[in-house]
Amino acid sequence: MVSKVQSLPNDPEQLHGIIHQLHDQLAGLNRALTEKQERIESDTKRIDQLLEYIELLRRKRFGPSADRVPDSQLKLFDETELEALIGELEAEAAAQTKPPKDEANTGNKPKGQPKRSPLPAHLPRLERILDVGEDEKAAMGDDWRFIGYDVSEQLADLPRQTYVITYKRAKYAPVNDSVEDGEAGIKIAPRAPQIIPKAIAHASLLASIVTGKFVDALPLYRQEKIFAREGIDIPRQTMAGWLMQLQKPLAPIAAAIKAQLLRGPTTKIDETRLQVLNEPGRDNTQDSFMWVFCGGPPEQPVRWFEYAPSRAASVPQEVLFGALASGSGSDPPVALILQSDGYSAYHVLANAPEIIAHAGCWAQARRKFVEAAGGRHASVAAEMVALIGELYGIEKRLRLEQANANTRVRERQAFSRPVVERIKTWLDRHVQRVAPKSLLGKAIGYALNQWPTLLVFLDHGAVEIDNNEAENAIRPFVVGRKNWLFSGCPEGAQTSALLYSLIETAKANGLEPWAYLNHLFEQLPLARTPEAIEALLPFNVRPDALCTPPVLTSIRDTDAA
Repeated sequence: MVSKVQSLPNDPEQLHGIIHQLHDQLAGLNRALTEKQERIESDTKRIDQLLEYIELLRRKRFGPSADRVPDSQLKLFDETELEALIGELEAEAAAQTKPPKDEANTGNKPKGQPKRSPLPAHLPRLERILDVGEDEKAAMGDDWRFIGYDVSEQLADLPRQTYVITYKRAKYAPVNDSVEDGEAGIKIAPRAPQIIPKAIAHASLLASIVTGKFVDALPLYRQEKIFAREGIDIPRQTMAGWLMQLQKPLAPIAAAIKAQLLRGPTTKIDETRLQVLNEPGRDNTQDSFMWVFCGGPPEQPVRWFEYAPSRAASVPQEVLFGALASGSGSDPPVALILQSDGYSAYHVLANAPEIIAHAGCWAQARRKFVEAAGGRHASVAAEMVALIGELYGIEKRLRLEQANANTRVRERQAFSRPVVERIKTWLDRHVQRVAPKSLLGKAIGYALNQWPTLLVFLDHGAVEIDNNEAENAIRPFVVGRKNWLFSGCPEGAQTSALLYSLIETAKANGLEPWAYLNHLFEQLPLARTPEAIEALLPFNVRPDALCTPPVLTSIRDTDAA
C-alpha cells in the first residue's frame, strides 16, 4: 500500500484525473450491478410465473375440477385470522345445532349410521320364497307355527330387451271382375307412419342410439360393438345415416324451439371448440365451434346449440337476430339481457340494439382467483375467493327462499352491493402490488376489465350471478367430444347441434331424454297441423304423458289402419 501511495504523482491535475477515472469505473460497476440485479429480479419473477403455470397445469390435469381453494393453502393464512375465523364458524354452528334431548342428557355424540335408500317402487318385483328344508320342518313338528316372512330386497338387472316388431299389412283381392274398383288389383293396408320411412329402425331404437351418443357419450362404434354382443349387425355407418336423416323431419320442431329462445328476459351464451372434417375450404386441423344459447321464458326454458366454423360475433348475432332482421321471425323482445363470460365477441354483440344490458360471470372471475390460490400469492387470492363466496351465499339463500325478481333486486341491493364494494376496494388496493403477468395479476386484471358487466346482476332480478347455466348446458357436448373426438362432416356437426338442442331442452323442462325422444319420433309423423307440432315441443309435454319401456314376455298387437 505504501509503495502504491508513493507511486502517485504529486501533480494535482494528474491526481484529479486519476480520481475521475476511479469514479467512472465505480459508476460503471454500479450500473453493471444494477443491471444484474434487475436481470435477477426479472428472472426470479419469470421463474415464479412459470412455477405458477406448472402448478396450475398439474392441478388441472390431476386435481379436482371444482372451483375450490386447495386445502394446503389454508396454512398460508395469518394464524390469528385463521383462529378467529374458526372460532366464528364454531360459534355459528353451535348456535344453529341443538342436540336431541337424550343425547344432551347422556353427553354421547351422535354416530353417523349409513342408511340404505329404498329401491324404487315402480320397478317390477319377483318374489322368491325361502323356507327351511323338509327334514328340518318335519323335525319341528307341531311345536312351531308359521308367523310370516322376513323381507329384504336386492336390485337385479337383465340385458336390455331388443325386440322385433313384425308389421303384417292386410291384403284384399276382389272375388271377381264385377267388384267395384276390382281392376285396381289387390288392396293393401298403408304402412305405419315412420320418422324415417322404410328404415328398419323403430322410433324406440332411434331414441336409444341418440341417447347413447348424446346423453351417455357412447360413440357409434362402441354402440356397434354393443349390438354385436347381442347378435345384431348394425354398422356405425348405418346409424350415422339414420341420425343425419332425422334433420329433415325434425326441422319444424327445431324452428319452433329456436323461436322460443328470444321470448325470455335473458339469453346466456357460451362456446367451445369442435373439430370438423371435410369442411369446404378449411383444413381438417382447423377448429370450428359449437355455440350454446340458453333463453326462453323461465317456465319454458330453451337450450339451443349452433355449429359454426367461426368464433366471430357475427355467429350469435345471426342466431339471435337474423330472423328479426329479415322480418321472418317472431316479434322482437322488448328487453333482452345478454349474459356471458369475458370473450371479446360478446362485448361486440352487446352493442346490438336489442341488447339492453350485458351481464358478466362471477364464476369466471372466481375461477381465476382459485387458480391464483395455488401460486405464490395464495393467501391473498384466497381472500378474494372468500369475498366472492359471500355473494354466492346470498344467492343460495335467495334460491332456497324461491325469491321472485323484485325480491332478488331488493335483497341484492341490501346485502350483495356492500360485498361488491368491498371487492372493488380490495382490487384497487392490490392491483399495484402484484405483477400483471402473474396468476393473481391476471385475475385482478380480468375482474377490473369486466367490472361494469359484473355489476349488472345487482339491478336485474332476472339475471343470475354467473353464466353457469350455459356452461352446464354445453358440458355434455364437451364430455362427448372426449370420446368421439370430431365430426366427420359439416352435416354431422349440424345434426349433433340439433339433437343436443332437443335433448338439453327436454332435460331443462324436466323430461327424461329417451322417453321424450321416443314420444317425439313416434308422434311427429302423425302431426299434420301446426298445433300438433306445437304440442310435441319439449316445454309443452308433461313428464307423465311419456311412456316407459315395456317389460317384454311376448307381444302381439293388432292395430287397425
